[in-house]
Amino acid sequence: NLQKLQKFQQQYLLIRLKVENMKKSKNVKYAGFWIRFLAAFLDGLIIGIPALILQFLLILTTRISSSMYLVQLGTIVFTVYMDGIKGGTPGKLVLGLKIVNEKGQFIGIPTAILRYLGKIVSGIILGIGYLMIAWDSKKQGLHDKIAKTFVVYKK
Repeated sequence: NLQKLQKFQQQYLLIRLKVENMKKSKNVKYAGFWIRFLAAFLDGLIIGIPALILQFLLILTTRISSSMYLVQLGTIVFTVYMDGIKGGTPGKLVLGLKIVNEKGQFIGIPTAILRYLGKIVSGIILGIGYLMIAWDSKKQGLHDKIAKTFVVYKK
């Protein structure tokens, strides 16, 4: 009887946990296409323009045109770091958005790398991976689905 009681308690706790997670997921507001588009535009201003200027200056001073790839690599590392550790790029953060996993937590570096690779795929297929955000119920692009991430509004 003691084993049956313990098994019942475990099942009860699991059901309670699932109900709590369902309640939490209903309170989540997913970020749609246009707000994420605006975030990407802001990232272009905040990250892209300084990176472009830095590339130009690096090429001008070193006279090595391939040195611009160093800046591009730095931009990728910065983006992955921001997404994984801080919850999003500056554009997302300014707009009150964050990238989370299925548990509502920051995604970490490995998932951020996977998400970044998914963005490349999203772009290669004529941007359709990004357009998916517009019609998906949880507003996930292909890169979000690949990495199992969500972009949500901060509370």
